[in-house]
Amino acid sequence: MRADILAPQLRTEIATVPATPHGRPALVVVMGLPGVGKSHCARLLCARLGAAHVASDEVRSRLFIAASYADEENRAVFAAVTALVDGLLGEGHRVVVDATNLVARNRAGTIGVARRRGIPVTYVRVTSSDEDARARLLSRRAGRADGDHSEADEPIYERMRRQPFEPPAEGFLELTNGADLAGEIDRIVAAVERAS
Repeated sequence: MRADILAPQLRTEIATVPATPHGRPALVVVMGLPGVGKSHCARLLCARLGAAHVASDEVRSRLFIAASYADEENRAVFAAVTALVDGLLGEGHRVVVDATNLVARNRAGTIGVARRRGIPVTYVRVTSSDEDARARLLSRRAGRADGDHSEADEPIYERMRRQPFEPPAEGFLELTNGADLAGEIDRIVAAVERAS
């Protein structure tokens, strides 16, 4: 499967892209466990930053009928995400990549294209209480919300919680998805604006 060939079609089908680029190009890499509300936070960031939204769950749902989250599947998904991000950054867009991104190799491609283009990268780790994350996963099992493409469930959450987080060497910002989400989004937007 050639990610560079798939990228234009995936862009028209799933990437949410502003009509024209807004501000200076930037890459925001959203990281976090399933159920913490990464996609919700990513959409809020995109709205505030005028950024394109590229979600690995949407890419995965287009490429695979039944998600397994196996290494080979992850390689294909992140290759497609990288191709999408490369094209969008090349057009001058700000891009928010929405994925678990807890393992360095999964985010390496998108980071590489930003670095080659001299575009600043901001890493954002979304967290929430364990209780809230589990409630979201339980709600997903009962009925999927519009725009929710994740197949991650409680067993995947448990498996990923046991895996060590590989933090970016450059550091990251933590965004707590909780009572002060608006303030948290303001803080991250300000940091991205300063970096770009």
